[in-house]
Amino acid sequence: MQLIPTNRFDKKLFVTTGDYVFYGADRRFVARFKHSKSPFTKAKFIKELIANHTVEGYFMALEHNRQAPLNILRDKNEDWYFEILEAFSGRDLRKAA
Repeated sequence: MQLIPTNRFDKKLFVTTGDYVFYGADRRFVARFKHSKSPFTKAKFIKELIANHTVEGYFMALEHNRQAPLNILRDKNEDWYFEILEAFSGRDLRKAA
């Protein structure tokens, strides 16, 4: 039986340097925000990360599975992802074609 990691993110341990966000004393890379006009802000990203992800799960996907930071969050909570895009664009992006 595999144990599910339960170590939650702590908001106080995030460090923002320019476009980059790091986590913890060892400053592990979390994400880069290079597009200032993006609907996905640092604040929204970090809020979702704290709410729905564990430290172990996120860094496993990022470092070992080589997934992009936004894709990790999108894959776990598509509703969050599409709500932000729909609010930004002003249209329903999930309608069937």
